[in-house]
Amino acid sequence: MRLGGMTIAASLLLACAVPATAQGDMGFDVNVTLSKKAAAKLAAEKEGIVVFASYYGDPKRSAEKHANEIGQISLEQQDEQVAIPGTGGHAHISGAKVDTKRLDWLAGPPNVNVNVASARKSSSDNLLGCDFIDGPLSNVQKQPVTLHCALIEENYDTELKPK
Repeated sequence: MRLGGMTIAASLLLACAVPATAQGDMGFDVNVTLSKKAAAKLAAEKEGIVVFASYYGDPKRSAEKHANEIGQISLEQQDEQVAIPGTGGHAHISGAKVDTKRLDWLAGPPNVNVNVASARKSSSDNLLGCDFIDGPLSNVQKQPVTLHCALIEENYDTELKPK
């Protein structure tokens, strides 16, 4: 069947070729793993884990007035927070809080920053030192990223992911 000079199949292929962020899909997946000591401590304390995500980018010259104090465009009013069990596991960051209208203010593709911490149910202090994400959203959307956590006292050398 033809649709305006194109077959429907060709139209569907073109629609699938549009970058995810152009379609408003800002979501991605993260897997959180724990050292043996962190797993034991979180279990003993009945502690949870929170994954925090914030989206940002560099402003176009015409949008510099919308930039924050460090010269970047924040794409949401508040970080997205996803609670997961203290055993670690999967967290889906939906990107639902992103104001997609702000994408037009960016000079390039959107970036994402992701951090992981204990949920602070058993202590007012964070107990975990974790790998983190800071870079292009498109790199994180390719496949789930694994972030490893250990107790802060274990002096784990955290890593920027994905590599």
